[in-house]
Amino acid sequence: MLFHYKKNQTRQALSVALNILAIPVILYGFQHFFKDQPDFQNIYAVVEKGAIAVAVVLAVILAWLLKRRDKFEIYLTEKEFYSHHPAFKEWCFRISPQDIAAIEHKLNIGSGYMTNINVRMNNGEAHQLCMNYPFSRKNLYSALKQVNPKIQFPSNPNTFNHKRKK
Repeated sequence: MLFHYKKNQTRQALSVALNILAIPVILYGFQHFFKDQPDFQNIYAVVEKGAIAVAVVLAVILAWLLKRRDKFEIYLTEKEFYSHHPAFKEWCFRISPQDIAAIEHKLNIGSGYMTNINVRMNNGEAHQLCMNYPFSRKNLYSALKQVNPKIQFPSNPNTFNHKRKK
């Protein structure tokens, strides 16, 4: 295997659990610093109900993450370039690295900023590469270059070309 990166959802579940545990601390801080404010009891009742609602939503997300046990994975071999995202099918593909024409970094400016990485195929088809995980694009691109030196790459794996959306 020339490149491999895998991340399970345990770290995301841990982050959600820590956020759940932080809710009582935040409530205590709110109570401690604002208890002398006028109409504090009414405001605190609303904040407390909101905090409980957030904790319940986070608990559901935590249970979902722990139950799924899915993972993000991207790898490259001589014959296969594979990407799997546990939540977004548009970031899932299995292709031959020999069929790749270019890797394109795009920064679209319109109603907001949107960056994406497209894997452009020889037949004009494109696949989107996930940027939500901290795998090394430099190492991935280096491995792709070994397998298929004809691929056109961005000049820098960490920059994006500006394109104005109409």
